[in-house]
Amino acid sequence: MDTIAIPVLNRLVDATVEIPVFKSITNRALLVAALAPGDSILENALFNEDWHLLSLA
Repeated sequence: MDTIAIPVLNRLVDATVEIPVFKSITNRALLVAALAPGDSILENALFNEDWHLLSLA
């Protein structure tokens, strides 16, 4: 398996990312939003039992 170096940013990122609506991608977006500083907005997310349980963690 190849490795990819991911540089650490020393500044805030203001970006909009469009993702397809899939349950597993919604869960990943929720995790990324939880780790990001400040507010995050998830639009068109697929809300289901998995998402609800993950949001309670």
